[in-house]
Amino acid sequence: MLRLVGVNIPDDVDVFSGLRMIKGLETKHSRNNIERVLTKAGLYTKKMEKSGKFVKEYPKVGSLTWKEKARLIELLEMPRAVLTGIRMSPRKLRLVADVVRGKHVDMALGLLKFMPQAAAPVLHKLLKSAIANAGNNHQLKADDLYVAKIMVDGGPTMRRFMARARGRACRIRKRTSQAVIVLREKFVAPKKVKGTAEAATSVANPKEGGK
Repeated sequence: MLRLVGVNIPDDVDVFSGLRMIKGLETKHSRNNIERVLTKAGLYTKKMEKSGKFVKEYPKVGSLTWKEKARLIELLEMPRAVLTGIRMSPRKLRLVADVVRGKHVDMALGLLKFMPQAAAPVLHKLLKSAIANAGNNHQLKADDLYVAKIMVDGGPTMRRFMARARGRACRIRKRTSQAVIVLREKFVAPKKVKGTAEAATSVANPKEGGK
């Protein structure tokens, strides 16, 4: 079984059909989006039909290795929140984003609320939007989420100038940015119960009582 974005996909389902179970991927262009993710993950084989046309075949979820599952989880960027047109340079945003990357959402919200940097309120608002998307669109609880990715890229740069001495002009670059936050569920592996082997041995070979 594979759990993706709050959906448990059975082992007897192929990967393509399993991704279509996820809410948010059943849009108009869902087939193209799913094929792009599976192509990046390398989870497909090509089979030639009788007509000579090649068709992609996708493996069953139960046949995937842990490495392939981790790769698929890494490429599936959901739930997420995007903010564009931020009137701030990417460097100022990245200094704050590096602090909360990988943190639990509650800890990240607390850090962003009290950080003195000007970029902190922007990312705080974006993180709250990502948490709301996770709850409303995918029925995920905030207690199980952490900040998996924060990506900050540069946007269009507005060019202005300032008049200087001797008729010169000094260029001023007003930079903009765009930020993306991706959340994921924290997976906890089941713990092995100690003494299980000893208990099974004692049941299989019970001690004989004294005379």
